[in-house]
Amino acid sequence: MTNRGDPITSSQSLDLRRTHLLDQASAWVSLHESELRRRAMEAARDKNAEVLWDLTAAYLTTLGQVGITLSPHTLRSYRTGVRQFLTHAEERAWNLLRPRRNDAAFWIASLTANTDAPQKKAASTVRSRVAAANALYAALRWAGATEAHPFEDVKQPRDRTDAISKRPPYRETTVHRALAAAERENRTDLRVLILLTAHAGLRIEEALTLTWKDIDAVNRRITVRGKGDKRRIVGMSGTLEDALRAHAGQGKDGRLFTFRYRSGAVYHLRRLMEAEGLTWAGFHAYRKFNGTLLYKRTRDFARVARHLGHSNVNTTRAYVEVPADDLASELADL
Repeated sequence: MTNRGDPITSSQSLDLRRTHLLDQASAWVSLHESELRRRAMEAARDKNAEVLWDLTAAYLTTLGQVGITLSPHTLRSYRTGVRQFLTHAEERAWNLLRPRRNDAAFWIASLTANTDAPQKKAASTVRSRVAAANALYAALRWAGATEAHPFEDVKQPRDRTDAISKRPPYRETTVHRALAAAERENRTDLRVLILLTAHAGLRIEEALTLTWKDIDAVNRRITVRGKGDKRRIVGMSGTLEDALRAHAGQGKDGRLFTFRYRSGAVYHLRRLMEAEGLTWAGFHAYRKFNGTLLYKRTRDFARVARHLGHSNVNTTRAYVEVPADDLASELADL
C-alpha cells in the first residue's frame, strides 16, 4: 500500500489552509502599530464580527500557543464562540474596550442558563465559549486597542460528572454491528473509517487526512499526523489490515476516502448506523472504545496516551471507562 502511484504529499489541504491563515495574519502584522490599533478599535466600536474574528485568527496564528498548527476543528469552535459573544455584547450594549465590572460574569451566567433552549449548556461548552472570548480580548490587547481582561477573575462552571460517564464509549456490540452493516452494504470506506477510530484510535481529522503512502502494510504500521502537526506511528489490527486490503484502490487524490471533511464522514457513517438501529454518538465514542479496550489489556495509561496521541496522561483518563468494581479481585483476599 506504500507504492500507490503518486499520492499527494502530507496533506496539501492543510498546507493550503495554513497558507490562507498566514496571508490573513500578514495583512494585520504588516500594519503600522497606530493603524493596527485604529482598525481594532473601530471594529470593537462597531462590534464587527467579521473583522474581529479576522483579527482573532491572526493573533492565534502568530502568537497563540500552537500557532499555525491550530486544528480546523479548534478554529471553528473559536469562531463560533467569538460570534456568540459578540451577539450577546451587542444585545447588552457592551463597550468592548471598557467592559463594566460585572459584564463578563453576567454573560457566563447567561451561557450556563441557556435561556433559549430547554436545558442549560454543559460546563465544557461554556468554557469553550469563554476561551474564544478570551482569545478575542488577547487579540485586542495585542493590537493595542485595550488593556481589559474581563474574564480574568470570573469563575466558570465546573462539570461535576466525569466526562467518560457523560459521553461513554460505544459498546463492543455496537462496534461489531456497525462493521457488519458496512460490510453488508459493501461500504469498504466506512468499514476502514470505523476501524481507524475504534482499533487504531485515530481522531477523525487524522483519519481523513491519511494517504495511502501513510499505510505500511508490510510492517502493519500507520504514520499519523496529529494535533499540532505531531507525528506518531500506530499499529494496525489484523481486522484493519484486512479492511484496508479490501478497500485498496479507492479514495480520492491519494487519500483513503472520497469525503475530505468531518461533515461528509458524519453524514455517511451516521446514516449507516441509524439504518442499523444504532445510536450515533460521534467519532470520539469510537476513540474511547479504543482507549478503554487498550487500558483493559495493558493497565497502563501512559502507553494508551502515546497510542491516542495525548501529551498529557490526564487527558487519556477521560477516554477510558474503568468499571466501578475494577479493584474487586485485588480486594477479595484482604
